[in-house]
Amino acid sequence: MANDQPIIFLVDDDELYLLRLKDHLTEKLAFAARILTYTSGEECLANLSMEPDIVVLDYYFTPNDSRNDKKLMNGIELIGRLKESAPNTHLIMLSTETDVEVANMAIKEGAKDYIIKYEYAPIQLQYLIGNIILNRKFTPKANYWKWGAIAIGVLFILMIIYLISGLKS
Repeated sequence: MANDQPIIFLVDDDELYLLRLKDHLTEKLAFAARILTYTSGEECLANLSMEPDIVVLDYYFTPNDSRNDKKLMNGIELIGRLKESAPNTHLIMLSTETDVEVANMAIKEGAKDYIIKYEYAPIQLQYLIGNIILNRKFTPKANYWKWGAIAIGVLFILMIIYLISGLKS
């Protein structure tokens, strides 16, 4: 999280949906975030130098130009590439695909969450992103306190052992 502002990539070939989703998250998230949109997996991969905290991606990507025969990678392939290139990025698949096998493949490949696109999906995504960022923000502090408590406990035990060994002499 550069400058304490998380970077979120939204990847979907439906530009209108991307804009609506970006507007919703910008307005409703409880914190400021840098939200970037991409219409293909290739575009997303080309911008990984920004080190996104979260990537929300669709399963299907279709070329914008119907004359273009170039096969684009699907969301599962993109997840695989992202896991290699950005292993600390939280991956969320957001798709109209309701086939359980697709969801299982996405999770097996490395997605942490799978949300089916429906009327309330943006709200579900908003809360999920909020929890992810909150967890990332406080986990290091929680670990700091945990290790501090362990160190104090060890010192306390050593002090008791020292006192007990002194009483025996």
